[in-house]
Amino acid sequence: MPRNYRINHRIRAPEVLLVQRSSNGAASSNIMRRNEALNLAQDMGLDLVEVGPDQNPPVVRLMDYGKFKFDQSKRAKEARKASRATSQLKKVRLTAKIADNDVAQKTKRVLKFLQDGAKVQVFVRFRGREQAHPEIAMDVLRRVAKGVAEYARLEQKPIMEGRMLSMLLAPRTGQPQPRPSNDAASADRRHRRHLDNGAPVETRYSEPAVAQTV
Repeated sequence: MPRNYRINHRIRAPEVLLVQRSSNGAASSNIMRRNEALNLAQDMGLDLVEVGPDQNPPVVRLMDYGKFKFDQSKRAKEARKASRATSQLKKVRLTAKIADNDVAQKTKRVLKFLQDGAKVQVFVRFRGREQAHPEIAMDVLRRVAKGVAEYARLEQKPIMEGRMLSMLLAPRTGQPQPRPSNDAASADRRHRRHLDNGAPVETRYSEPAVAQTV
């Protein structure tokens, strides 16, 4: 939770230690009367913020307090978002006979989860005699993987469990998010060695404890 600071006339100490940083990055500090520091802040159109209340005298800085609080709240929100994403697994369900436009919509959903930092289990549940043709489901998974290839890495290649064929995608880390590629053939080659129709299907799978299906 963002911390609250004493600012301007709410600062009670008669003397403060003003810490400033020059344009070349050098830091300087000066002990001065509180009113003198307040006048300096007013002249610069900034706020006087008490950042070290436990020091003697208290440490203060000159800053745009509104912008500072906004940035602080934004960082806290992003940290909470990242924490939720790493503790959950998202699930996206498909069918073997899914229409092309539905594949596109599901792929967008997978992409959104990946961009939020979550892992995504994409699976096809077989109905009736569909299980006799796993290559159809494999092709559906390959199409989804191709659509998010720039954003995802294949953490678990397709495996069969009962009447379900699934793969696990994880967001790429350590690099900026690229724009989606229009070169479908290039993206397809990236994943084909894992998702080729002739690839063997494993039969073991350990499902994480927390999951959400969409």
